Amino acid sequence: MLTARSTPLPEVLAALPIFPLPNVVLLPGMVLPLNVFEPRYLQLVDHALSEGQHIGVPLLRPRGERTAERKPAIEPVFGLGKLVFHLRLPDGRRLIRLEGLGRVQLVRELSGANLFREAEVEALPEPPVFDKPSLLLLRSQIERLARLSGDDGDALGSLLALPDPRILLYALTAFLPSLELLGGHDVASAAARRELVDLQQQSLAADTPEDRLGFLVDRTAFLLRRLGDGPEASILLN
Repeated sequence: MLTARSTPLPEVLAALPIFPLPNVVLLPGMVLPLNVFEPRYLQLVDHALSEGQHIGVPLLRPRGERTAERKPAIEPVFGLGKLVFHLRLPDGRRLIRLEGLGRVQLVRELSGANLFREAEVEALPEPPVFDKPSLLLLRSQIERLARLSGDDGDALGSLLALPDPRILLYALTAFLPSLELLGGHDVASAAARRELVDLQQQSLAADTPEDRLGFLVDRTAFLLRRLGDGPEASILLN
């Protein structure tokens, strides 16, 4: 989570190198492995290694959307990562791992001489979760989903041991794609697969923890009905 210790210096946020991806949402607490081989991203890794190790990972907007400068458009809220592992391979590729520290909001994209893209961003706060009744409801729904999740049930149930509700919400967000598949989400098309990533982006971009909590309560309730564990299950499945 973004804290006083993990928030980058202002000069890092003023010119953050970004690594846009089409199908990944970097969440706080998530570790993202990447195989880097394009020249612009090799340059980005070298830059990060020398300038504090911070990299932003925005989700690319769908359907070929472009900015005014004709660059692929990105979601304005995205994960801020820190380079925690770097291996240079003999063929020039780099294997890296990024740890998600928190969220940032795009202020503006910068133009410069580097091959990679840079953006001015602001760090987004992570206040406590105050809606205790909804949090208790979500925990109950996670328990029920864990019982229905087969081999993934233990991992899903382990989320309930997380002491910080903010981390619980992000960890559940990481589980959303597999839960949606369990609930029968069709991934036959690229658009259907993109919907799974968009759910994670919607959770990440929520304005407040209560908004994120409400979204996850609604989503887990929907999945429970799809799986036949809810008062509206028989209506929805017919």
